[in-house]
Amino acid sequence: MKSEIDAGGRGFTNARHCRLAALLLVAVFTQACGQHAATQDPPKAKAAAPSQLPNDTARFLAGLKGRPDGPYSKLEETAPWQKYAKDFDGIWAGIENGQFKKVDEFQQRELAGTKTNSSFVFYPLSGPDVLYANRFFPNAKVFVFAGLEPVGNLRPPSSYTPETMDRETRHWRLGVSSIIERSFFVTSEMDHQFRGEVFDGLLPMILLLLSRSGHTIVDVQYHKLTDDGKLEPEDPGTPPKKHQSVEVQFRRGEDPTVRTVYYFSRDLAAGFEKNPAFARFLTSLGTPDTLVKSGSFLLHWQMCNALRKYILENSNMVLQDDTGVPYAYFTKGGWDIRLFGQYSRPDKPFTNHYQKDLAAAFEDPARVRKLGFPLGYGAKRRPSSMILAMRPVKVAAAPAPAKN
Repeated sequence: MKSEIDAGGRGFTNARHCRLAALLLVAVFTQACGQHAATQDPPKAKAAAPSQLPNDTARFLAGLKGRPDGPYSKLEETAPWQKYAKDFDGIWAGIENGQFKKVDEFQQRELAGTKTNSSFVFYPLSGPDVLYANRFFPNAKVFVFAGLEPVGNLRPPSSYTPETMDRETRHWRLGVSSIIERSFFVTSEMDHQFRGEVFDGLLPMILLLLSRSGHTIVDVQYHKLTDDGKLEPEDPGTPPKKHQSVEVQFRRGEDPTVRTVYYFSRDLAAGFEKNPAFARFLTSLGTPDTLVKSGSFLLHWQMCNALRKYILENSNMVLQDDTGVPYAYFTKGGWDIRLFGQYSRPDKPFTNHYQKDLAAAFEDPARVRKLGFPLGYGAKRRPSSMILAMRPVKVAAAPAPAKN
């Protein structure tokens, strides 16, 4: 959200005054000295500065102390918020020193040296999972998330009261528990947690997780997508309002680089082909590295043929678990494949998506590398695995369509 500075009227008035003053000065100096005075340019209007509210809100939701004069300062003094913040500090220290330390080691060992020249990271069926996207792709500047869950809104600070903070913080703990404990957001839980029970969409959780993981929110903008795949600004309106997409700009720690995550609330099955605006937007960004994790095996289904086709034709690299693109598509396409961890049979209701060819590949120890952390469905209950597929040089990514 950007604050607005209405400088138009002032700029016009100042310009008129400056011109009158200049004419008087010219007359005076011409008569007195025979010299011409230079006219003064009208002052330029200041560019609109992003509001601090998104970052204030992100820190408040993440249990991190905000500005002393911020809109949540009094709420941060309540006992429920302080308990929530203290508990979250302990939980976060545990996951940083445990799970995320191992994820970072994997990233440095297996991904850091991989150069694909991709211009963005595409994460379909993502939910609000900015945690793993940023851990796997720490150098990416643009992320595109998409799923069926609604975008959501930033509630005004006045909608929170000291009397409701106990209930609010209990709900926030509930919303974040799945990604911390199981490494993914459970679809059935998101159906009610992000449709009113905890939040009215994914934006608040995206902000919470970005802030907790050391990021500063620079700006939040809502957009709608035109038929030709371009983004048009959308008025934030009065919550609750249904938005098509949101853009969150953020910085990491002391790094001045501004990074962007887009979240699109869209049908990625039949809708990906029937309404090609989203695919056109993706194409306008260039070629992606694609991440798929805990994707309900939707990319195995015929209804997601168009989405799977886009991934295979455009991605330079695909990092996924077994719920992503079926293994056979990579082997038939001649992709360079690396396997990590240990493959195990999917749980119900996905047992029919057991991949015999993938299981056979994992039986060859010479082809399998260490993963080092639990991930996805069955995490901490059965072995986890990941697949890294690199497009071979001889199989070029699909060229961008010619412009009419």
